[in-house]
Amino acid sequence: MPCPACGKEPVGTEWKSDPLRWELDPPCSEAEWSYLADLPQAPAIMSEQKCAYMNNICRGCYSERLEVMARVKSRIRSKGGIEEMKPTRRMRQKWEEEHAHDLVGSRPAKIVGLQSATAVQLNGQYCKLLTKDAQTERWTVELITGEQKSIKESNLEVSKDIDSEYELAKGRFLFESMKAGPNAGGKKQADSEERRPLGQKTAWPKVKGIHPGAVVRLQGLTSAPEMNGRKGRCISFDPEVGRWKVDLGDEYKALKVDNLAPAPGEKPPTRQSAEEDKKAQVDTAARKAGMSAKELYAESYGWEG
Repeated sequence: MPCPACGKEPVGTEWKSDPLRWELDPPCSEAEWSYLADLPQAPAIMSEQKCAYMNNICRGCYSERLEVMARVKSRIRSKGGIEEMKPTRRMRQKWEEEHAHDLVGSRPAKIVGLQSATAVQLNGQYCKLLTKDAQTERWTVELITGEQKSIKESNLEVSKDIDSEYELAKGRFLFESMKAGPNAGGKKQADSEERRPLGQKTAWPKVKGIHPGAVVRLQGLTSAPEMNGRKGRCISFDPEVGRWKVDLGDEYKALKVDNLAPAPGEKPPTRQSAEEDKKAQVDTAARKAGMSAKELYAESYGWEG
């Protein structure tokens, strides 16, 4: 008789009840199973088996599912239950995909499709959504220059890429305003001072090579060492938490400036480059796992032979 969990027919096995159904009180839920399956280093069986089984399972599957049961207790139930858990990366990615094109206040947008001679020059410009007039279906938006416009909802596009492009465009505008001088274009001194991005009044730490749009490599991360070496692009700096919002190509991270190394000669990350970075890290980890302590020491110092 094949095991309902693994599908194999182990010879001489001891058949056991599924611990996730019969030893865990209450039994493991689909939500708990999915949450643990999304976490890094989840047991391999979680991508191959179901949450729970009514019939007996083989001894091997029983032992592996005991580990899952221990994780349900230690990582979910001891912390208040599944309702108290923070969303996993896959959950966040799914939510972002479902809401990628939602028009909401304070979100960046891009102006498109304007036809009139007086407004056509606004096409392609980035802005931030402020408020919506429900009667006219128009949004009041703020351009990067600070000027406000009333734009129809059908002439506004939003996406994850536009979120990043807005931050870069705004950073470039601030940088150009600083280079142009305090009175460029007839602007008042006070207005120029507010927009000045560098020097003593910059919103971010003055570190060479670290600025909006800069390509960097991650370094010195101790809580997530597997991220070290990944390529990213600085998007914006949050002075309240003292961290840079960094685009890694497939996700965003909030990182301290000490964990960023300028990489000016490299291209910005893409989803493809992010996957290549992660594969290279997995390959490197696997290679080092098979090395002796002496070999690891020699490699860290660049010795050969």
